[in-house]
Amino acid sequence: MKIGLAIALVLATIAIGALAPADVQSFLASEGGPVEWATVACYAVALGYIVFCGLYQKAKWIFWLIVVFMMRELDFDARFTGGKITKLDFYLAPDLHLLQALYAVALLGGFFFVVFMVVKSYGRNFAVEVKEGTPIGLAAILALMATGLSKLIDGPRRKASRMGIDLSEQQIVILQIVEESLELLLPLMIIVALSHYHRTLQSPSSFATGQ
Repeated sequence: MKIGLAIALVLATIAIGALAPADVQSFLASEGGPVEWATVACYAVALGYIVFCGLYQKAKWIFWLIVVFMMRELDFDARFTGGKITKLDFYLAPDLHLLQALYAVALLGGFFFVVFMVVKSYGRNFAVEVKEGTPIGLAAILALMATGLSKLIDGPRRKASRMGIDLSEQQIVILQIVEESLELLLPLMIIVALSHYHRTLQSPSSFATGQ
């Protein structure tokens, strides 16, 4: 997959959402809607790509990072807890069950461990890719930017009210579509990076240098 194609797909999703009738907009922005499931499907494709192209040994921690991202997209952090496990209020709740607390700690611990191993195993190589402006480096930058921007506009009603901005229902739904579409860009960029990495491993120069 090319970076331009991935960006075009995301922009097309946003454009369709902005121009669609109100009921279609609500459907696109909804939890468990088509954009969210497209994101989950793309994560599954990325996992399958790693397995079927024989990249697991070299990209083991990327594989598990994708699993973590997929679990987050499926709301595993809140599915069995009834709250946001990243917020202190969750752990201070008087009715918090011990099993829920252990589940939350295990999830967060697993996430931070996987992130640590990703940075430790691939951080230096990614820095080189970014510095040299390779497709892998560009995909990594776009993935980080999309993630950061999606978090920035997450919960538009709450954040807008804090700034004294009164958003209409349609504006909120459109922002939710933008957020979901940006989240879709993350697995697409992962697929882009994996495809370029796989081609690099298959190139004659990589065999000649033993990479």
